Amino acid sequence: MPITTDSIRTYYDENTNLFLKFSGSKKAQNIHRTLWMQEVKTLEDALNTSNALIKAEIESIAPTNARIADLGCGVGASLFYIHPRLYEPAPALGLTLSPVQARLAQESAKQLGLQKYIRFAEGDFTSVPLPSESLDAVYSVEAVCHAVDPEKYFKEASRLLRKGGKLILVDDYQAAHPLTDHEQKWLDAYIKGWYVPGVRTVAQTISSANKHDLQLKKNDELTPFLRLRNLPDFLASTILFLGEKLPTQHTIVPSMLGSMALQQCLYMKVVEYRMLVFEKN
Repeated sequence: MPITTDSIRTYYDENTNLFLKFSGSKKAQNIHRTLWMQEVKTLEDALNTSNALIKAEIESIAPTNARIADLGCGVGASLFYIHPRLYEPAPALGLTLSPVQARLAQESAKQLGLQKYIRFAEGDFTSVPLPSESLDAVYSVEAVCHAVDPEKYFKEASRLLRKGGKLILVDDYQAAHPLTDHEQKWLDAYIKGWYVPGVRTVAQTISSANKHDLQLKKNDELTPFLRLRNLPDFLASTILFLGEKLPTQHTIVPSMLGSMALQQCLYMKVVEYRMLVFEKN
């Protein structure tokens, strides 16, 4: 079955509470990946490393009164970290495809006393309810990989940004080298299991961004800071084979297979975890 916007929405509606339960940190409430850079000592800090990197990029372009949006915001953890640490920021928007995630994010905002400063909404990040050139920075963490049509994402991000504004992406990218059949098997399993039809190479991503007046300013590989949990290939292949034979009724099963496939892909360098920063001309 082809991956659609509706199937991605269902994937997150059904799995988000389980993702949060097993995230490993009740305080961070972050379902993104941990990055263990040299100065990072705790799980909470590792979960927030990408948020700290994004915050620094925002501050470099808008030291005060920053106008920002998180497109593909999940349950809001990135905005809860970034927004209160900015200097007198404007009210921010978090947009998620999942009504379950939007509700959880809104509830957390109330609990944190941030409901007046961060607005969460259910919606598609290719059609954002904000005026053109109204933002200093747009960012997405592990979200553009879910785009059914990534071209539309870059068009919309460019529309939202003022001239000189930044688009900040932390995501998975397919390696540039030609893939063997074995490597392609694992990439396909990752895409299928995690509903990520938008995984492309960095070169393809840059090409799409350039079409919409977005120029690459930074391209940092973050894969070395992940703690991989890859399995021996024979064992992983056996689990994948058996898992695909199960009469699955819940998306957590393909998600678990996709998670295993991602670890294999990262280990084999079929997929790279990167931070790309673009500036609008």
